[in-house]
Amino acid sequence: MRRATAVRATVLALALMSPQMLACGLFKPRDVRPGGGAGVVCLTPNTPDDVVSNVLANYASSVGLDCYTAMLDTAFAFHPDDADSIAAADTVYANWTRTVESNVASLLAGNATFHKTFFDSMYATTVISPGPPRTEVRYYAYHLIIHASQAAPDTLFSGRADLTIVQGSDAQWHIVNWQDRRDTSGARTWGYLRRLYRF
Repeated sequence: MRRATAVRATVLALALMSPQMLACGLFKPRDVRPGGGAGVVCLTPNTPDDVVSNVLANYASSVGLDCYTAMLDTAFAFHPDDADSIAAADTVYANWTRTVESNVASLLAGNATFHKTFFDSMYATTVISPGPPRTEVRYYAYHLIIHASQAAPDTLFSGRADLTIVQGSDAQWHIVNWQDRRDTSGARTWGYLRRLYRF
């Protein structure tokens, strides 16, 4: 009986002490990384929704850069809002290919200390083409919150994004065309932000 009592007392003591042992610093929480956390969520782009989710989760993220650029089709092209193009007064937006977009995204990710991307709503009905290839054109109202020295003092970017998402021969979906548009907020656009990182 005494042995059983001693075993119970030991188990009870360990049970009572374990929360204190865990709280003493043996298991510290990870430092929070700006705008996203420690892990990278990168869905296989089996649907257009997967592509959109990956863009939202990984744009301007250094740890999610590979995921974001994998969403770009080899024939990718970015087109700025007409007013942004005129305001640039140079050729910064010319020939904006997948390679250019990948480089710009990399430079922004390296410079951003905080990033969050939102597609707030759809401002027009999705256009679906059965193909081949199968294609969807989606019309999003967006805003981004970016803290980056190259973009300062601006931190809020807002506008509309027309994304053409196409299904490849591997059955996966990719963005082939991105048309940026200003909205009525007066905020700088995603296209303006991109322009700052094309060197």
